[in-house]
Amino acid sequence: MSIERRDYFRVDTSLLMGWRPVSMDPTEEDPLLEINQQIGKAITDSAAEQPTLSQFMSLLNNKIDAVRDELSVSENRRRKRRVNISGSGIAFTTTRPADRGSEIEVSLVLPTTNTPVSVIAEVVGCKRIPQEREDEPEQYRLRARYQDGQDALTEQIVHFVSKIQQQILAERRHLTHPDLL
Repeated sequence: MSIERRDYFRVDTSLLMGWRPVSMDPTEEDPLLEINQQIGKAITDSAAEQPTLSQFMSLLNNKIDAVRDELSVSENRRRKRRVNISGSGIAFTTTRPADRGSEIEVSLVLPTTNTPVSVIAEVVGCKRIPQEREDEPEQYRLRARYQDGQDALTEQIVHFVSKIQQQILAERRHLTHPDLL
């Protein structure tokens, strides 16, 4: 008998996310990538000494990113998607296929930190989803595992997944035993 064991818990949720093949030149799609990385570093560096200012700057940066994403014609832009996410990988539906074993960059905005997180992942599967109607675009279920050596990023994702899981458990407890709360 085979028992599947996972490294981390998985949750289904909605997130702002986008993805692109790593082989693609990032500046071709996002000329502001380097500036965004510098802003993110400055926000992180100032968080301990000036948490209110850091939070304000983070929210303002996210607002600018959201406007840019809305105006972008790129298929790589972040948008709200249903995902299945854990500390070791992510699965989502997309209109673009990716080859098994290829590297992708997944860009997420985690509600727990409200800052964009980009993680490099390896595609472990990409399966075409049967279309219900002929006029629908082709869809694929893409599954990817985060590559090693990105501990700080995956730690943020694990923290986010843990918070979602706590919320789900609290809701179940409340539905099962409403008098406990």
